[in-house]
Parts: sequence; C-alpha cells; structure tokens
Amino acid sequence: MLMRLNRPTHQVVDLPKCRTGCTEQHHWQTFGLRATIVLSIPQILIESVVLPGLLASIRVVGMFLSIPFFALQTIPARYRIAIAMVISFGIPIESAMLASVRLEVSPYRFFELAGLEAMIGLAMGWFVRLGMIVFDLAAEIFSLQTGLSFASQYNPDQALPSGVVGSLFGIIGLALMFALNLHLVAIEILFDSFRSLPVGVWPSGLKLETLVHVVGHCFGVGLILALPFVSINLVVMAAQGFMGRTSPQMNLFSIGFALTIPVGVFLLYVLLPAFPEALLRSQEAVYGVLRASLGLSRGP
Repeated sequence: MLMRLNRPTHQVVDLPKCRTGCTEQHHWQTFGLRATIVLSIPQILIESVVLPGLLASIRVVGMFLSIPFFALQTIPARYRIAIAMVISFGIPIESAMLASVRLEVSPYRFFELAGLEAMIGLAMGWFVRLGMIVFDLAAEIFSLQTGLSFASQYNPDQALPSGVVGSLFGIIGLALMFALNLHLVAIEILFDSFRSLPVGVWPSGLKLETLVHVVGHCFGVGLILALPFVSINLVVMAAQGFMGRTSPQMNLFSIGFALTIPVGVFLLYVLLPAFPEALLRSQEAVYGVLRASLGLSRGP
C-alpha cells in the first residue's frame, strides 16, 4: 500500500531590499543589531577605588596649581591640569590610601573631601614656593643697594610689579630647581603622602608655628645671601664720603651712581656659584617640614 507523506510546503517570500541592493534580512544581520549596554559598577568598587582615585587626582591638581615650577601664569591652566592628571595616573591602585578607605557615595561628602584635598595640594605647593623667597629677598636688597629698583616691570607670575633683578633671580631659581631635580623630590613627597595621609584627613603638622619656622629659616638664608651686597655698598658709600671731604667740587651723585652699578654686577657674578647652596638650604628645610607634617620620615 502506498502511503503519501504530507511535507510542509516552503513559501518563498521576497524580502525588501535596501538602497545598497541587499535584502532587509542581510541588512539587519549586518548593521541593524542595536543593543544598549548598561555598565553596572559595583557599589564597593565605587567606594574603594573610583572615588579615592578621583580625590587623589584633585590633590595632585591642587599642588600643580601652586607649586612654583609648574604654576607659571604663562602656562595655560588647562595644560597644567592635563599634566597633573597624567601624573595622577602614576598613583598605584594598591596603595594604602586606595585600599583602606571607603567613601560614602554622597554629593555633599564628596565635595567636602574634594575641597579638603585641594587645600592640601595647594598648601604643599605653597610651602615649596616659600623656598623661593630667598631669591626674592636677595633681589630686593640688591636692587635697593645698586639703584636698580626703579627699573621695574610687570611680573605675570606674581601679578605685581617686579624689578629686573627680581625677574632675573626668579629665572635663575627656577632653572636651579630643575637642574638640582628638586621638582622630582616634590613629586616624590606628593606620592608618598598618599601612603601616609588618607583621604579626608588634614595634616596635623601643618600649623602656624610650622609656617613661621619655615618663613624665618628662608628669610635668614636670603639675608645671608644678600649680606655681601650690603657690605660692598657700605664700602662704596664710605669711599664716596671720603672723596666728598677731599674734593668738594666733585659731583658725587653721578660718580657714585656710575660706580655702584658695575661693582654690584661684578659682585653678582662672583656670588652666582653660591645660589645653588642657598636654594638647597631653603628647600631642605621646606621639604623636611613637609615630610614631618605628612607623617613621612624627615630627609637628610
């Protein structure tokens, strides 16, 4: 007996074609797979890694906005922030600061901690800037003693009028900072601060007494650096007084002014080798105070 099997019939349907000539089925298989991927970050990851890392970068940015060799007004702020963000990537994720701190996901708490971290970074950079007042003080005394204080120009870094000698000493100080690798020491202290000072804690050593001690030490070093200018000026003035007593008809003002400037420039040339030692002494005190304030071991 013959049996007839009923097989399903296949109906051929013409699929609409797109502009490129391919069928709609091929078009959707190739280009039409649209899916919305929702990236879900665990709460513990946000509290233990993301927020501490962001706050760490804020501390770095704050220091780079106030430290002398990176806070020049001639460098645009966006470039300084970009450099600080690049350096902040060097902070290890497994450091004690990021591993032991969990932050509450609260906007108010986050902005409070962000402001505190920015203040810590600004304070660290400002302390390093205090070491540069050695050259500012020496430049002011040198300008007053040699009569070059009238030759002033606008200093964009300090937003104040500054003498030509002050601008020269400032450039020399910045060049010495890079030549002596003092900028690397500052970055090292910044990185070590994340291991000793957790987020949300103000350094206990940054007090008014510490500030007075650092300013007094730097002022003393600057005064020692400027003492030769004062001594030579006293000798020149004594010589002018002797000449005035021996020959009253001589115009001492024109002669003394013409004599003071060359003597001062020659003395500056003689004292230039002492500038690195003066900068090292001032920055040694500054970096030592920073290490002690941040809970780090004091450097040599």
